[in-house]
Amino acid sequence: MDNLTQALLRIGQATRTIALDEARAVGLTPVQAQTLLFVSNTKSFATTVRQLAATLGATNASTVGVIDALVAKGLLRREPGEHDRRITLLRLTAEGQQACKRLGQWGHQLQAALQQLTAEQRQALESGLGAVIWSLRTSGHLTVAEPCRGCIYFAEDAAPGQPEPHYCRLIQQFLPEEEARKDCPEHTPPDQAGTPHRLARDDVDPDVRNG
Repeated sequence: MDNLTQALLRIGQATRTIALDEARAVGLTPVQAQTLLFVSNTKSFATTVRQLAATLGATNASTVGVIDALVAKGLLRREPGEHDRRITLLRLTAEGQQACKRLGQWGHQLQAALQQLTAEQRQALESGLGAVIWSLRTSGHLTVAEPCRGCIYFAEDAAPGQPEPHYCRLIQQFLPEEEARKDCPEHTPPDQAGTPHRLARDDVDPDVRNG
């Protein structure tokens, strides 16, 4: 194992420790905190069990267990999809929204460590890690979601002056500004056109399909 790989593994170990400490501060486990932040920051049509499992790097079965625990805590609720009621979407309750506010500084200890780098070091690190992230993403080991802007399917101000001025060509829906700022797992920059899309495939949850 080379020094760089070893350094990344050590950072991963430190990140897990930091996540545990920060989640405990608000009475949650790290995966529960990640789940609430996923629902808060992801576009409303993409907060499915399957997408959450991909984001967490977990199985559907273990992800359902995390969801059940948060529902029992009164932080999360399920609702059927607007256009396909076989799909289960996740929504924050009022208590869940408050919990997300308490998680507002999630990752601040790691951010503080990064602030010790010079601007040049940060730029080089960002560029290098970006390439690593893209490699892990294309190999299926990492799910990365980003907001609409910069995506080939996003048409900004397609309907100026309307409550939902923006348009997504992938899902063929108009979007309000608040929704456009949320993360989408199907964000596709111009240089990645042609990548298969998860939302374009059957996203019905297995328990709903078989029920």
